[in-house]
Amino acid sequence: MLKKWTLGVILLTTSLFSQAGIINSEVISPDMVGIEVTAFFGGNAGAQDTQIWSMFSSTLGGVSTSAWSLMLDGNTFGDFDSSTNTLYGEWVLNNVSVADGIIGLRINTGIIDVYFDILSDVHTPGSEAGRPFAASDGSATAIFSDVYNSSPDLRGVMDVTDFTLNVGETLVFLTDTDKVEVPEPATMFTFALGLIALTSLRKKSSGK
Repeated sequence: MLKKWTLGVILLTTSLFSQAGIINSEVISPDMVGIEVTAFFGGNAGAQDTQIWSMFSSTLGGVSTSAWSLMLDGNTFGDFDSSTNTLYGEWVLNNVSVADGIIGLRINTGIIDVYFDILSDVHTPGSEAGRPFAASDGSATAIFSDVYNSSPDLRGVMDVTDFTLNVGETLVFLTDTDKVEVPEPATMFTFALGLIALTSLRKKSSGK
């Protein structure tokens, strides 16, 4: 009886630890296909446009309309190639033809289990150092919400405010993202076995 109970506990505990979340810090732009990006416009109160992130090449992703776009090429953490003096991983917001200007931006990554990693010195196990928000317009600020699993560093929504982007202008910023990987079916099966074992043993014990 004790052996069976122990087995059930082990199965359940192992599964719970496995499901705690595996954080993948190597996120490139196409990995974010499906996130929501909303641009807020000046002029008429409440004017906005929401687009879904798409993949444009093996490294390039973003949203693009005839009026505005947000694009990112490469790893979201950002990287600098000193040999070519090139910075990769920049988020580039471009006002193509919004006459009233772009005055805000919201990026919802949490809907696909991708989260902004906003701290460089504190991080969730499995996640490496993050990157605090930094923008080409020093007045632009970022507010993060939708906390992942009480983590100190992972957030699912970023709102960028305190800037105005006129036609033909761009806002360039850096911010890192990590991906929470979904448990494999085998892990879920192990979890189910643990529950079944514990439930069965409990019923047998109560029946005596």
